[in-house]
Amino acid sequence: QELQKIFAEIEGYVNDCRRFYDEKLPEDASKRLSPALAKQSEVEIEPVMEKVKHIQEIISRNQMKCAFFGRTSNGKSTVINAMLGSRILPSGIGHTTSCFVQVEGTDQSQGFLQRESTSEGDQSPSAESQPIESVSQLAHALSSAKLATDTLISLFWPSSSCHLLREDVVLLDSPGVNVDPDMDAWIDRHCLDADVFILVANAESTLMQAEKDFFYRVSSRISKPNIFILNNRWDASAGEAELADQVKEQHLQRCVSFLTDELKVCGQEEAMERVFFVSAREVLTI
Repeated sequence: QELQKIFAEIEGYVNDCRRFYDEKLPEDASKRLSPALAKQSEVEIEPVMEKVKHIQEIISRNQMKCAFFGRTSNGKSTVINAMLGSRILPSGIGHTTSCFVQVEGTDQSQGFLQRESTSEGDQSPSAESQPIESVSQLAHALSSAKLATDTLISLFWPSSSCHLLREDVVLLDSPGVNVDPDMDAWIDRHCLDADVFILVANAESTLMQAEKDFFYRVSSRISKPNIFILNNRWDASAGEAELADQVKEQHLQRCVSFLTDELKVCGQEEAMERVFFVSAREVLTI
């Protein structure tokens, strides 16, 4: 509430500046006053106003949005399934998730999904609910339903089945960052309101440039985004136990360097607490 009050005051100040330019400064102000007070400076006010309104929208939400990104087949959907405790999202080898799927809780006893409206000019979710099984047809890359990669499917899962959903956490699954070159559209539509970003990496490999490029662009649009890194498939290290500790340290140092030296989103000590080693598939088999 305090933050909302602060940004409401900031919005008022920005509005006052805009009214000043509209009412007080004539068109030829730049000829008589400092160029800094020129009429064209009004153009610079609009982006500031939009940013203030956007921040107000974020802090007024009661939900926490966690967005999962990574290369194709790194296990993003499997990680979310493990967190939900059920195989809800389509997962498998190759390119599987074809669009964005947002999972949030519902008080209903049965899950359902709503597909984003495809009518021109209408970006609101369709009011028609579909059975939860439809997600396998709509969001699977091998399905005959070819949705655009930035399409959003909202999946509502019973909050009683997952503690995270009871705490109003929203989980956003995504296609692989190496699937569509138009990452700016992804960021504009699905990332600007995210509270947490989770980079799901493949522990059998290393951080790839496609993953880094995506988060470079996110970091350029959002000031110091909250980024965590999950090195998934860590169970593969069991086959090379004698090297597991060395490989883990190698991954850890590379991830920490990416967060601190390249993205500069946090300090060294904090970055060490943002890197995890998991095996989502093992969790689902327990």
